[in-house]
Amino acid sequence: FPVEKRDMHIETAKVYASPEPYPPIEVAGKNRLYAGLMHMNLCAAQSEMTAVMQYLYQGWVIEAKNAEASQALKQIAMVEMHHIDIFAQLICLLGGDPVYSVSFRQRRRTWDGNMVSPCKNFFHMMQSNLLAEQETIDRYRRQAAMVHDASLSAILLRIVEDEKVHVKIFRSYLDELIQ
Repeated sequence: FPVEKRDMHIETAKVYASPEPYPPIEVAGKNRLYAGLMHMNLCAAQSEMTAVMQYLYQGWVIEAKNAEASQALKQIAMVEMHHIDIFAQLICLLGGDPVYSVSFRQRRRTWDGNMVSPCKNFFHMMQSNLLAEQETIDRYRRQAAMVHDASLSAILLRIVEDEKVHVKIFRSYLDELIQ
């Protein structure tokens, strides 16, 4: 049967995460430097925590105008929640504590809602989400190449596969808006 235009993103994306299995959540040993990197992925200003809250917020504010995109954002947020769980487990295995704050340049910064953009313009939301996902992919790839822990590297690269799915979804919304 024909796919309605509003269902196009779901039909083309089919899933919100890569179908590839995740590697086991394990590390070669305790490493505070690696724990710090994973902590930044967990709850820094540009982190999985921010992505979850950003996508939930966006889903709520656009629901009345675009229920399908709202649902997609909420589904993507659930994938990002899984990444939060993975990073928290990794932090513990690496000898860290997955609290909701990170240390940077001798200062402690606690995650808070001010890290979420209040933008309500759908086009700008999708632009911002696309850029954030692309930056996340680049960061995780750099981390995977930098760490000397094959298990940790494999986990980061697997998460990249999910983020690539999100890039495709956000790009499809932008493409539709531009046409």
